[in-house]
Amino acid sequence: MRLIKLKGDAEYFFDLLAGMTEKELKVRYKNTFFGFLWVVINPLLQMLVIGFIFPLFIKEPVDNYYFYLFSGLLVWNFFSLSLTKTTPSIVNERSLIKKAKFPHIVIPLSIILSNGVNLLVALLLLMLPSASFGLLSFSNLPVLLFALVLLFSLTSGLSLFLSALDVRYRDMAFFIQAILIIWFYATPIVYTIFVVPYDLIWLWRLNPMTAIVQLFQSVFANAPPPGIGMILINSAIIILISFLGIIVFQKENKYFDDWL
Repeated sequence: MRLIKLKGDAEYFFDLLAGMTEKELKVRYKNTFFGFLWVVINPLLQMLVIGFIFPLFIKEPVDNYYFYLFSGLLVWNFFSLSLTKTTPSIVNERSLIKKAKFPHIVIPLSIILSNGVNLLVALLLLMLPSASFGLLSFSNLPVLLFALVLLFSLTSGLSLFLSALDVRYRDMAFFIQAILIIWFYATPIVYTIFVVPYDLIWLWRLNPMTAIVQLFQSVFANAPPPGIGMILINSAIIILISFLGIIVFQKENKYFDDWL
């Protein structure tokens, strides 16, 4: 009987998650002319502006810079948009939480999944020009899969952590918006990690987005991949953040009704 109940709970959870993800996607592109194309248009415009300006200041030129930049921007836009939207998501859905009982975790996760659909569509579109220029090798697809696992794990862990704390401390939404600006420039997206002074490289190793972005850039722009040490350090940090996010969300979830 318990096994049947667990199976029913799992089906309810995934049905609810799929429904909320579909709703998020429909609301986002409702009454828009370009629809899903905005997934590519935004980073494309960013790439054109940054790609024109930053090479004027970069001392060491980057091979296949536009592919390098575009792949990094796709990853960053997914990450930053997810954190920006998930952090206040529980507070924003206070009326729904008070009306019905359901697993609150589906609220931030549905936002991440909807953004993930957008990211996957954009990556599929990027594969065509990258492969035509001889930059994308299908033998690197396992690397891409590993990078996606790291990206979704980090984003989910931070989203759960921040959305739970934002219920109690409403400053979190403002805090993360400010931090993301600094975090962007502390991640090798518009430049390579090789321009970072050696005595400061440890700061980049503590940035869990460093290895993730480098992995995507290695797949789509044939850029040098991160070293094993960087991958291990960043992976360990991501695992820690993921577990911390789950634990904090489960702990704070019991008090959401009191704080909303």
